[in-house]
Order: sequence, then C-alpha cells, then structure tokens
Amino acid sequence: MALPLNDSMLWRRAETEARQVSPDESEWFLRVLCAGFGLDMNTARRFFYDDPYFEVNQRWGLWLNERGGQTLVSILTAIPLTMWIGARPVPLYGIAGVATLPEYRRRGFAAELLRQTLQSLYREGAPLAVLQAFNHEFYRKLGWETVGAIAHARLTPKQLPRYDGEPLRRAGAADHEAVMNLHAQYGARRTGSLVRDKRRWEYLLWNLPNLWVYERSGQIEGYLFYDFLDSGWTLRVREMLWRSERARRAILGWLAANEESVQQVEFQLPVEAVASLGLLGWSAPPTEPSQPFYTVQVLPNFMARPVHASALLRALLEGAPAPEGFQPFNLRVRDSVLKANGEMASVSAEGGLLKVGKASSDLPVLSLAPTSFAMLAFGTMSASELHARRILNAPETLIETLELLFPERAPCLAPMDFF
Repeated sequence: MALPLNDSMLWRRAETEARQVSPDESEWFLRVLCAGFGLDMNTARRFFYDDPYFEVNQRWGLWLNERGGQTLVSILTAIPLTMWIGARPVPLYGIAGVATLPEYRRRGFAAELLRQTLQSLYREGAPLAVLQAFNHEFYRKLGWETVGAIAHARLTPKQLPRYDGEPLRRAGAADHEAVMNLHAQYGARRTGSLVRDKRRWEYLLWNLPNLWVYERSGQIEGYLFYDFLDSGWTLRVREMLWRSERARRAILGWLAANEESVQQVEFQLPVEAVASLGLLGWSAPPTEPSQPFYTVQVLPNFMARPVHASALLRALLEGAPAPEGFQPFNLRVRDSVLKANGEMASVSAEGGLLKVGKASSDLPVLSLAPTSFAMLAFGTMSASELHARRILNAPETLIETLELLFPERAPCLAPMDFF
C-alpha cells in the first residue's frame, strides 16, 4: 500500500541543510536544546552562555525546509577535547547535547545531522569522536561502539566505615592549584580520562562547586568532588583522590557522617579501582550470610568512533619504538556511514620507529568495521580476545603484532570527565 504524500515520515535530504550554527542563531539553538531535554530556558541560558567551552564548541544544526522557510529541528555540540589512550594524549571531539524537537522525532533528522557532522570532522582531520549515549544501539548503527565500562556502587552512609581524625573542609580558590597538582601526580593518564588543561579545569570548577579537601600540616593530601542525584537524596562522588591512607579514611569518614543529609552515597569508578576504596570490611557485624556487604553493577560507559583512521593511527603509533616481532600491515576501515574514512593506510617501521603512511601493495591487509577499530584502539579487549569473539577478523599472522600495538587497557570515562 502506498504511503500518503503528506506522510510526516517522508522527507528527502535535499530538503534539509546541516551546518554549524552562527553566533546570531544561538538563541534558536538554545530553544531546541531546552525543548529536547525539557529544560527551563531562563535557567539554561546562564549555563549555556557562561560555559568555558562556549567559544570553542562547534554547535551544529539541521534545518528543514518547510512552509516557505527553514525550521531548526535537530542539534548537537562537538566539544574539542583530548583523551588519554595508553601513554598518549589523543585529540578528539566529544559529541554532546544531541536533541530533536519533540514533534520532529523518529524521522531520522538526528542521524542525518550526525552523518554530516562526521564528514566535517573528517575533513578537519579529527581522529576520534566520543560520546555518552542515551541509546547505544542507535549510535552503533552510525559507527560508534561501547569501549568502556564503569562500576556503580550505592551504599547508605551507615555502610561506610567511620574514622576518627581531622575533618575535611570546603575548598577555596586558594586550594585549586594544589588540587590540580595532586591530580596531575596521582590521577592523570588513565585510558579514557580527559587531559585537564586550563580550560578543562575552569569548566570543572565552574560546573562542580562541591569540592572538599583534606589538609594535614598545611599540605592537601586528598580531595572530594561531588554532586547530588534523586532530588538531593543521593550524594554522587564525582572524584575522590588521596595520596595517604589518612586522607582516604578522612574522606570516607566524612561521607559516613552524612547520614542525616543523604540516603545513599554513589560511587562510579573504573572496575579495577573499586577495591582501592577499602570497603570490603564492614561497619557492623553481618546478620545474614545471604546479605551482601554491598553490590557493584558494571555498566556500559562511553562510546567511541574512529573519524579519520589514518589520523588515529598516527596519534596512537607514530614514532613509537617498533616492538620485537612487529609485522608491517595495511589497515582499512569498512565505513558505510563515512565513506572517506575507508582510505587504506600502512603501519610500518623505519629506523626502529613505527610509521603510518600510504598503503603498500605487498603488505597483509587488516580490514575491519569502525566499531571493531574503536575497541581495538582503546584496548577494550585484547586483540586475541576480539579475534576469538569474531569481533575482529584479522589474519592469524597479525594477531601477535596487534597485541603489542594495542594492549588491553580497561578504558573508563570517570564521572569527573563527563561532558
């Protein structure tokens, strides 16, 4: 049966225009943002314009030609960021605020806007795009893949150990430099964490005012960033960092003392970091053998998508020492959404150092989907595990080389780095 010509699902790409939003169109962008996420315009306006990234963000919109004019129906923001992958800082774009006017949803406008944005980022030479997805399957169809996991644990304050000692105090502006230095020394360079330059720290301190520190003999030994969920009844730890056991105990003791203010304390951490909190003991003797001390959920974390495969290979490998047993190869991404990303590149060695260049006809070819390349690049699983699970279809002779170039890393985007 033929669809009626006025069916709302019928539209052609020729009827839309995707481009960056100009400064004088910011209010229209904000209107779609608020309508898409159910935000109050007056409240959102200050956060929108005062955002430290406002000047460098790419704000994209999709306009629909209708009724003799154009309607801005779908938007997103591309934020320039840098993320640690192994020991290397990789420039990328964080995709945030993907929204469509409610009356125009389920017509493919957001997907079309994402395709057009990817093409522009490719021309710019951006290696990667990452995002925190509301629907992983939607983005997977566009070439993103879930590359990180995060552990969630919720405890009541009474379940946390109580420690005697010096209390925390609210941080002031004079403490910021010490907090930044503590993070640089003890908290940086985990795969999936963002590089915190001056702008990033300005954003965090502007966006997260709840910062408390533990000070001992005039030296800050630990800090705690937090915010609230569930109408204030859940305190979410955005980041806690310590360089001494007394600082760890002081922070946990401060959280335990909040039983009159909050019902639960939520920790979101890399899976392997859960044990470092020191919560495996108990504050009171257990009553039943079937009652757990606490429950940890391991949840999908963030998604990544190679935008420019050659640029990503260079960012990860160029100039690194070639490992023993390295075998040169060509890499080609089968990218049906971003066809330009399918250009083949070679990974070889010159003078003992890795080099990324043009494809060579005499080298074996690693052909993979963008979703598989994302998992390989981030070290979500080892190359041999990806191969065994049929996620990565690689020549057997290349598996050892891939294991050396892309080791397993357990990536995680911590709550403090959400964008």
